[in-house]
Amino acid sequence: MSVDTASDAFLQGQGIQVDPSAIETELVRLWGPAAERIGGPELEHPNVTRVVLANLVVVAPRGGSKRLEDELGIVAARFPSRSIVLNRTTDSAKEVTALVSAQCHLPAPGLPQVCSELIILNAGPDAVSLLPGAVLPLLEADLPFILWWADDPQNAGTLFRDLAGECSRLILDLPDPGATVASLRLGLDPAINAHARDTAWFGISQWRELLAQGFDLPCDRDRLRKISVVEIRVSAPSLTEQPPRLAAWLVAWLAGQLGWRADATPKRTPGKLTATFQGPEGPVEIAIDVDVDPKLTTSRLLGARISTAQDDQPGVIRVERPESNSDEVRVTFDMPMTCLLPRFIHAPELDGPRRVAAALESSRDDLPFRKALPHLLWLLDA
Repeated sequence: MSVDTASDAFLQGQGIQVDPSAIETELVRLWGPAAERIGGPELEHPNVTRVVLANLVVVAPRGGSKRLEDELGIVAARFPSRSIVLNRTTDSAKEVTALVSAQCHLPAPGLPQVCSELIILNAGPDAVSLLPGAVLPLLEADLPFILWWADDPQNAGTLFRDLAGECSRLILDLPDPGATVASLRLGLDPAINAHARDTAWFGISQWRELLAQGFDLPCDRDRLRKISVVEIRVSAPSLTEQPPRLAAWLVAWLAGQLGWRADATPKRTPGKLTATFQGPEGPVEIAIDVDVDPKLTTSRLLGARISTAQDDQPGVIRVERPESNSDEVRVTFDMPMTCLLPRFIHAPELDGPRRVAAALESSRDDLPFRKALPHLLWLLDA
């Protein structure tokens, strides 16, 4: 294949097989003279602009994942990176093979395409131990190394520890529901990586903001100490031993921010979890109810209700979807001394790639997450 033909195929997103030891040389050749690089010499008529904000190493589920390939394209358009995907195959050869291609999108009509590169490393069972050594030389200097782990870390514990111990940020992307507590404990262990995040955490961002608004007024601040009941409704494709993490994270966020202490062991029955925290001025009763919707692929928050009791003036904050498939939520603040009409807000559930993009764009250190994590594990633990 000629240089021009290979370069065209590369820029069109077609995988070009290369020798793993010569990936950098081949990438320079495949980008060709038409690619302008950020920080490099200016070109008069570039066809594409190469942008790399980070080194994003992606560990796919064993056997690969079509879903992950689709999501990576969405993430790359929002956060262009040098993406290095690690595929564990069934190949018996003790070697790593490589494919390279470009990931491009058009930021606006009339502008050059914005592109970054995708490197796929394939390794069979006998070659998995070679992957860390193959990855590290491919990391661009002076850029963060972010690990997007999209498989159960228990399936490849040694590889997980090797990569997670080296990266500057870890994004754990596990099914919700379906991930075990043991997998979460390993994947979010601060002793392995102090900057690990669960993608489900970013699914509650809008709900956190809407609930917090209920206590914005100075006259309502004292009611934070008076919260007595928290009720969460969530839908999921099936019932599992633990409730969906999306709902548990919302409760854990409240507990972490308000200094609640775990009390009696949570009680679980199919489709329901109840628990009790000790708040500053008494017990806080927790209830998570799960609706089954087989059409879903991941969990979806349906409603949150916070009840407070202060003297003889109870108050209620409700954030609820009018229908389970609605992208709107109805916000109601029924609080003494507060006169706010119910309102509807557009709050679509963030899908998988947008949660990953939010994780990439967020602050590296997240104190609310760190405060919430022990409460999450307590709620989910058997």
